[in-house]
Amino acid sequence: MAENSHRKSIEDCAEEYASLEEQKLPPSLGFSARLNMLWDLAGVAPSQYEGRVLGIMAINTGWRESDIRKWLQKDVLPSREDLRNMVRFLIAQLDEGQDVERWEAFLIYGSPVVSSPVNHAMYRRDQARREIASLIFAQVTEEYGIPPSSYDADKAFQRCLGLMHKFNIYESQDFQPGHLEPFRNYMFPGD
Repeated sequence: MAENSHRKSIEDCAEEYASLEEQKLPPSLGFSARLNMLWDLAGVAPSQYEGRVLGIMAINTGWRESDIRKWLQKDVLPSREDLRNMVRFLIAQLDEGQDVERWEAFLIYGSPVVSSPVNHAMYRRDQARREIASLIFAQVTEEYGIPPSSYDADKAFQRCLGLMHKFNIYESQDFQPGHLEPFRNYMFPGD
């Protein structure tokens, strides 16, 4: 333990605190994508393209449309109470054993700060992810000219889903051109 003679004075601590203080918290980048993923996994509101905002408003009439849009599209966090209650409701729709605090932390900070609470089986069941995997699959096979006769489609598709999970690809725009090569190598290891 440090000796008292090496301790900072209260004035020094106050000065250091003031210099480190943030007036506005940085945005939680990726929050909206992670929140949309949780809504997708829960399956209780329409997809983003089929009226999700209105569906969520029907679930909680106390939420305003403009606020919901910010949460789902602009990485704006709801109040602590709204986030907690939303997460509690959404994970109640998932497999048992989901942890509210872990989901909250994951939504706010994302990976790698908080590892994804999505287990592989839950991720594979999610239809939206399967559609994105189909698009990735088609893009990789077209880009590299991989003929259908050269691979086991189901095995390659499952590998695609697994790598999407590892790369935290929750929406089609999360898949970038730089992902093509790793996906090709993982999905079609012998090619």
